Amino acid sequence: MKLLYLTFQEDAPLYLGVTRKIRGQASAFQKLGYEVTYTLWREKTFCFCGEDRHEVQIGPGRVMKQFFQIAADYVAAHRFDVLYIRLDRISFDVIHLCKAARKAGTRQIGVEIPNYPYLKDYARNIQYAKGIKAGATTAAKIAANIAADRLSGLSLKGLVDGVVLYGNHADHFFGVKAINADNGIDTDSIPVVAPKPEGEPITMLGVAGTLWWQGYDRILRGMQAYRASGGRHPLRFVLVGGDRTEMPGFLAQVKSLGLTEDVLCPGFQTGDELNRTYRTADVGISTLGCYRRGLTRCSSLKAREYAAAGLPFLYAYDDDSLTGKEPFALRVPNDDTPVDMEQLIAFVERCRRQADCSRQERTFAEEQYDWKAMMQRILAFLGA
Repeated sequence: MKLLYLTFQEDAPLYLGVTRKIRGQASAFQKLGYEVTYTLWREKTFCFCGEDRHEVQIGPGRVMKQFFQIAADYVAAHRFDVLYIRLDRISFDVIHLCKAARKAGTRQIGVEIPNYPYLKDYARNIQYAKGIKAGATTAAKIAANIAADRLSGLSLKGLVDGVVLYGNHADHFFGVKAINADNGIDTDSIPVVAPKPEGEPITMLGVAGTLWWQGYDRILRGMQAYRASGGRHPLRFVLVGGDRTEMPGFLAQVKSLGLTEDVLCPGFQTGDELNRTYRTADVGISTLGCYRRGLTRCSSLKAREYAAAGLPFLYAYDDDSLTGKEPFALRVPNDDTPVDMEQLIAFVERCRRQADCSRQERTFAEEQYDWKAMMQRILAFLGA
């Protein structure tokens, strides 16, 4: 059986978490018995990875338009049992692609939406336009693409077999049956972090590319408020990653809050370097800013990686895998309030006192977050 996993994701350090997810899903499909080809892009190259490895160079002009045409030509020339497509939004290019796959004999087509709902998030791209003219041009482009999404989406029914949603709950997407999914991980690739003794300084760890919706500023403001109230327990925050366009503002806030000596930003890390940073941490900080995207529900990859490492973590969203009673996870409000450091300190010290907390968390991750089980459920939903 053959499966094509089409993504239009850039393979770059900023998106390391996303590309790790894509490769994890592709590996799971393979473990389920499929010959898997998946796609990513780098600079001016559209890359086919896995079973059918090759690259296609593109020329000048609209990059995404060319990527979609390359993909459409490819599915038209190859027959797959399953076509699985990861998309940020719907377009007429998507419809053309799906029709080409159906014509070539593809049996099942599934669409994955990684952040649902997505239009509000997409519309905020206007803030990156500089100048009145650029702003007007960007606004017009966004409006046109949103209109295309609304119109082209009507053609999905009868063309795709199901839609996989990560984010808020929904049973249907443009009339197509939908399943709400959770992110998974490869637990075998993540070593366990040993807990530290009670009373020692607490190191908080955040790992992210894009910062604005991670809400790490809530950590900074919480640290500042704790210090201002006379708090004396040593606290440190380590940020691994950080979009270069956002880091100047983040570092300026660190300085303005007087936290320069308490916040460390080593940049992007992977492999052994990242594992060493994990070993210095006491608590992982998952997404704290879902409200900024209009989301109440999230399936954070980072929280799952913290769990696999046996690292207690904070989160601020609904997650179907968490009941709110797990001893290794602390839920805080999904709003703009500073994180209560007194509450965080008590949580960390409680985890330190529980000798088997880390082991329980690792076992939980192995049982709940395995990619193979998750993708098997999705394939069954699609009828594959």
